[in-house]
Amino acid sequence: MSALRVYSDPFQHAAIAAAVVAPLGRDAMGTAVAAALVIDVDHAVAARSVRIRATTGLDRRPRTHSAVTALAAGAAVWLAAGRVQGWAAFAGLVSHLLHDAGDRAAPTPVLWPFAPARQLGRRRQVAGTALLALGSLALSRAVAGASSAPSAAGADGAGASARRRTA
Repeated sequence: MSALRVYSDPFQHAAIAAAVVAPLGRDAMGTAVAAALVIDVDHAVAARSVRIRATTGLDRRPRTHSAVTALAAGAAVWLAAGRVQGWAAFAGLVSHLLHDAGDRAAPTPVLWPFAPARQLGRRRQVAGTALLALGSLALSRAVAGASSAPSAAGADGAGASARRRTA
């Protein structure tokens, strides 16, 4: 693996994660970028070293580089901070997994424990990344639609009970 690829990889992960959740705003972008970067701590744990040669020389990426991890983290963040942030964490992690599984380096266990680690290729990476971006766009529209919808209180803020009293 070239030095350029190794040292630019975090920037690539951050840029892709930010791009896929951009329709959701800056807060979501921050969450996605953080998730996409923090996941690589698992390389140092698996290699038992923080040396670049050790972390990039693994025969396969750690099992935490899986959709199970992305789903669990997304659900945890959703419960703690809401659906937009939960989606951002999930999308940031999945974009990272797709990027890793798109290269020719160590196999990525994207579908662990249901399938062995393997590489998916760049076409699937691009398609999956596009689907994440479309998911973010759909969520941004749903959130915007929900916040602009009339509330149960009605336009005057009086609510149904006030209408019943005047009727």
